Order: sequence, then structure tokens, then C-alpha cells
Amino acid sequence: MPRLSIIPLLLVIASLSPAAVEAVPIPAQFDSVGADRQAIAALLDSYTQAVSTKDQALFETLLLNTDVPFAGVGPNGVASGAPGVTNQYQAFRADVFGGGPFTQRFQDIHIAQDGPLASVSLVFVNTAPQGRSWGWKTMQLLKVAGRWKIASEFYTGHAG
Repeated sequence: MPRLSIIPLLLVIASLSPAAVEAVPIPAQFDSVGADRQAIAALLDSYTQAVSTKDQALFETLLLNTDVPFAGVGPNGVASGAPGVTNQYQAFRADVFGGGPFTQRFQDIHIAQDGPLASVSLVFVNTAPQGRSWGWKTMQLLKVAGRWKIASEFYTGHAG
């Protein structure tokens, strides 16, 4: 019985709490719009241009730094190459900028943003002389000193 008598007391205390009275306004969506949306789209255009033309210098201007989490994710759900190691940009750089020619394009792009933080997910399609490949990619972007930078990237990869 003592358990039942405490319930009304807890309800009274909860109703007096400011958190119970005030609703916290949360946006229904986090759409990127205006100048930020345009700047993020320009970053994505520069990304495909850099990898398609093997312009490593341009690509690295898009990164927060070259130690950001950056890895392909294999079918077992962990980063490929070195499981548990997510800062694999150096391996990506060697493959993309030191490997054979290909062009890359993005489609099905989704951008969510809250102030200086943005999340991008998209499908990429690579076309090379030996065939096509595709994958899904997610990137976290940070706006630093007025410029959007890639703070992390994870991606899958599939043949043709």
C-alpha cells in the first residue's frame, strides 16, 4: 500500500516542475536552405570534380583535416581494411588519387543541417573503363570559419 500513496505525491511534484509545464520547441525538420545549402552543394560538386580529375590538393581543401574518420564499411559492418580503425583517409587517398581513372557522380542527395553541423547522405556512382560501381555514403560536415568542411565520411561499395 505505501507504494500507491506515493504516486499522487510524485504527480504533484512533476506538475510543479518547469520542464513539465514548458514544451521545448524542436524543429520538425532540419532542412539546409539558402546560402548554406548552396555552399554544401558546391562542396559536393568540388568533391566529384576532385576525385574524377585526381586533384588531391583540391580534395584535401574539403576536409577538416586528413585525420578525420574516413572509411569504407564492409559487409560485416565494420570498417574495411583494419576493423575498428576509422581514420583510413590515407588508404582512400592512395586508391583514388593513385589508382586508375574513373569519374564519380552523386545522386539521391539528402542534406540535414542544424546551424554549423550538417549531415549528408547520398549514393555515388563510379564509372571506369573496366565498369561501374556504386555505394552509399554518409558525411558529417562542420562549418568552420564560414566554410563547410568534411569532418567524417563512411561509405559502402558495390560492383556494377
